[in-house]
Amino acid sequence: MTRHGTDGIDAPAAARAVTTQGNAALAETAQAEAALVETAQAEAALVETARADAALVETARAGTALEGLVRAEVVRHHEVIGRWLAGTAPREAFGEFAGAHAPGFALVAPDGRLLSRAEVLAEVEAAHGRVPGARIEIRHVTVVAAAGSLVVAAYEEWQQGRGRRSTVVFERGPADRLSWLRLHETLLGRSGAE
Repeated sequence: MTRHGTDGIDAPAAARAVTTQGNAALAETAQAEAALVETAQAEAALVETARADAALVETARAGTALEGLVRAEVVRHHEVIGRWLAGTAPREAFGEFAGAHAPGFALVAPDGRLLSRAEVLAEVEAAHGRVPGARIEIRHVTVVAAAGSLVVAAYEEWQQGRGRRSTVVFERGPADRLSWLRLHETLLGRSGAE
């Protein structure tokens, strides 16, 4: 027997209806909260992706800047050498060449000799003016690796139709100054043999 209140409403049915409505409201709330969590997770993933993309862009910019810095140093250094060999640089300008080399600098010459900084400086100083009209062309400068203050780069150097493939280790100091630490040179063929 169903009991009706004084206003004629079936109390158990009304309680069931309220419970059903309450369960439906709770279910809707749970679904809405789940949707919010999903949205927050998606937004967090987008933010993380944006951060990763920004880091990649920054790395690319830094790499491009480093490559430009290295290219500028390699070209500048060989312009100094070219003027020195041609004799167009005054003798007191030798310090510009010498100052580019770190105290522990060493050169592996194309013939396999290992030359110390002092030996390289002596050879270059003695070559002042010995190659009138000397012109050095630098090609294909690339940064091979960089870690901490060390930068490894490769390039080609061409003089009088003959080339050298070189690998250099730089130390990057204050104000992005690059000091030559080690240089390894290998002879290439004539200029047509790239």
